[in-house]
Amino acid sequence: MVDDQQYNLDIIEEYLADARFDVELEKDSVKAWVKIERHPDKYDLVLLDWMMPKLDGMEMLKCIKTNPQLKHIPVIMQTARTDENDIRQGITAGAYYYLTKPFDEDELLSIVNTAIDDLIHLQDLEEQLHKKGPATTLANSANFKIKRLEEAAKLASELAKACPDPDKVVPGISELLINAIEHGNLNIGYTEKSHLKHSGMWEKEIAHRLTLPDYKNKMVAVDFRKQDKMITITIRDEGNGFDWSDYLEFHPERMFDYNGRGIAMAKVFSFDEIKYSDKGNVVTATILLPEYKRN
Repeated sequence: MVDDQQYNLDIIEEYLADARFDVELEKDSVKAWVKIERHPDKYDLVLLDWMMPKLDGMEMLKCIKTNPQLKHIPVIMQTARTDENDIRQGITAGAYYYLTKPFDEDELLSIVNTAIDDLIHLQDLEEQLHKKGPATTLANSANFKIKRLEEAAKLASELAKACPDPDKVVPGISELLINAIEHGNLNIGYTEKSHLKHSGMWEKEIAHRLTLPDYKNKMVAVDFRKQDKMITITIRDEGNGFDWSDYLEFHPERMFDYNGRGIAMAKVFSFDEIKYSDKGNVVTATILLPEYKRN
């Protein structure tokens, strides 16, 4: 936790200590950055105040997200600033979430727990990605069908291994597969997912719906194609579709929700292009081969 105001540090330390988190506090942002850079495997989450002397929160966020050893760490920004351009700047730089001051204990703990859950999911993906075993070889075209979250994680890792930068694309593939399962096949809407994430019931609800007659036989179809210049991954679910146009770009008003940024994050950080078609239940992600990428 980095904040130049001791009062803010004391409040957040109390909130997080009650929830049995180990917290390190730092008023000096430069000293905080030195700690993080020297010990890249020590920290699971960083909470940053935006307005600080020496090195402000936005500058530190950019330092973290451009460091290969640190970029996976979720960064929660605290700020009283609600200007749309400021928030979009932070999202584009890789901020996980914004907490607007003042906030209460429940709000803080909910987003911290959600961030840690997402970090664990990413670590599980990377573990599968780098697990030793027989070399994975995909033909120039292949088709798959899945319906469960664990199948999505495994397939995301296998598809990523066939791409030029597996670590970059695996979270994006996972996001699109999960979206096809939860929003598409299982009809979990945006607001409902926010409530489920807040209550910690998201995975349980997915498992429950997979047992219901209306959903248990629905599958997500995945088409992988490697061409001369690019790789395309097309994902089709059996849902009713959705208005995808609002989710391809960062929208500051959703920065204060628990979800809704995954597709835009995938577009910016994992893929060269994302295109939806049909009624929104078909999405194609494109990864250009290195020699064809724009400078």
